[in-house]
Amino acid sequence: MKGSPAVQKIIRTVALAAAALTVGSALALVPTSAATAAPPVSCSGEALVEKTFDNGTAWQMCWRVDSKKGLTLEQVNVKAPGEDSYRRVLESAYLSQLHVPYDTGKNVWNDITSYGFGNQYLQKLSSAECTTGALKDVAQSWTSTREGVTTTRMRTIPALCVTDTSRDLAYRSHEQSWGSIDDKPLFASSGQGFSLQIVSKVDWYEYATKVEFTDEGAITFDLGATGDVSYEDMDADSTTGWPIGEGQTAYAASHWHNAIWRLDFGLDGQGNQAVEQYDSGLGEQGTRVKLMHTSPKTISNPANLAPVNDLTWWRVVAPDSLNADGHARSYEFVFPGSQLYQGDPVTQPLLTFTNYNACQEYATSNLNPACADRNVIQYVASSADQALTDPVAWVNSGFHHVVRDEDQSPMQTHWQSFSIMPRDWTSQSMSTPDGRSCINGDPGGEIHTDESPCEVVGPEPEPEPSTEPTVEPSPSAEPSSPPAGGGEGATLALGSTKLIRGESFTLSGGGFAAGEDVAVTLHSDPISVGTLKADGVGELSGTLTLPATAPLGAHTLRAVGSDSGRSAEAAVTVSGASGAGALANTGGTIVGGSILGGILLLVVGALLLVKRRRAAVHA
Repeated sequence: MKGSPAVQKIIRTVALAAAALTVGSALALVPTSAATAAPPVSCSGEALVEKTFDNGTAWQMCWRVDSKKGLTLEQVNVKAPGEDSYRRVLESAYLSQLHVPYDTGKNVWNDITSYGFGNQYLQKLSSAECTTGALKDVAQSWTSTREGVTTTRMRTIPALCVTDTSRDLAYRSHEQSWGSIDDKPLFASSGQGFSLQIVSKVDWYEYATKVEFTDEGAITFDLGATGDVSYEDMDADSTTGWPIGEGQTAYAASHWHNAIWRLDFGLDGQGNQAVEQYDSGLGEQGTRVKLMHTSPKTISNPANLAPVNDLTWWRVVAPDSLNADGHARSYEFVFPGSQLYQGDPVTQPLLTFTNYNACQEYATSNLNPACADRNVIQYVASSADQALTDPVAWVNSGFHHVVRDEDQSPMQTHWQSFSIMPRDWTSQSMSTPDGRSCINGDPGGEIHTDESPCEVVGPEPEPEPSTEPTVEPSPSAEPSSPPAGGGEGATLALGSTKLIRGESFTLSGGGFAAGEDVAVTLHSDPISVGTLKADGVGELSGTLTLPATAPLGAHTLRAVGSDSGRSAEAAVTVSGASGAGALANTGGTIVGGSILGGILLLVVGALLLVKRRRAAVHA
């Protein structure tokens, strides 16, 4: 007899109580998820940025403006909701080069190392440029020499804008029954974030360096280019530029902004980190479409990496830092689109990974005299035999600027971006609402979101029908005028329509293509049962075993030919194990009577506390 919601509640309570009795012995098998306290940040006051969002996610980091690198972030930590301590994500992050070659072949600039995004190039921001944010002062001191005279300059200007940001649709999940449009619990929310931004002016261009942090633990790195088109670069032709202004006489030179960021990873303070690449490709034919296989490989040594195809992606992982589900914590790279300049070996790879080396500061034209190597290609070549365990990522965010008529004046800002997002950093989203807190992996049943926290109640088997289901005709009855290799209408017959989990059954059929594989599945949620091969006239017969995980109740068994696509079905009823699998009373002594008594007390308590629940919804 089908159990009522109250009975389901009691059964679940007893099961939870029994499971609780084994927690002590099980703890040794569950990977720890306790937060590893990140090293304390070394800054304070205005140099420290801390932010806590409504969902409980918190960030902390140190910031400064370097004379060459511009906005530099260090000791970037995140704390997930419910954790007591911060975990380290990045040791440092900054723009390590802005490589600007022109399509005319006449110019190439390295704006970071030749000029810089700090000192006299750093711009004073007005309140109109930071309307909803907070301006922070930047103190600077530098020397310059002109006509043999060296001058020291000092100034403090408002140059960093810290702004709260939001995402209109962070998530949305609307519960409803199949075929119904009635409202049930709706889970929808906007997301929160904050960004740090400076603006630097190098000749005609003005560059906005922006880094954004979200309540989901993601970090986005942006470089925006605005300013004006240089009159010095109106010397292109129709193949190397674009006409702007009246007529077709003045062509502005097209050029590239290759922004190469340097990210020094320090995931959860782990000494052992790894880099993994994932490539996807089409495989063999499945039941309806071809399978897509994704294969991981570990990048064992420093390397320059380009995508195998549009589906290639990478992550940095800390193998020894496990979340509550036992999965290794990592951050993956997300690229909305990056155009890779092929005219220079440095800008051909999308990603370059090296081990941390303090003297390797810039992607090209390295200014640190302690390094013999000058660029990322040379960094990799000189360390190619090292094991990659302390990864620094050199990320190429490229943009080909083909100037538009609309770029005069001032030029509309164009942005080039990429993100790093947490993968398995926590066992659930950092913004999981209470009504979905019980969903972690396969729910395996009906979700009761009106509980706090929610609960999952597993489906119950449907009662067996009182009459025998109609058996399909035996394939021994020849179809009328079958074509060669099998008839257009396939048939399927079973030795018995009552199937038992984990036990074998016989079936036969006809009307399939000669020699084709026939896949047998249990529906409605498809479960593969096995494959039989049709003979030379399209008939098949054999024995298959029903999976032990097959759901109980009434279902449909379907056979589909892999080449012809012809199919046949039969109604079946799935039941549990036969009498041989039932528990027997051996007359032995029950050990732990006090434990059993405790469970019985919980049952009584559950009977007293149970409340009326909504009935399960069936399709």
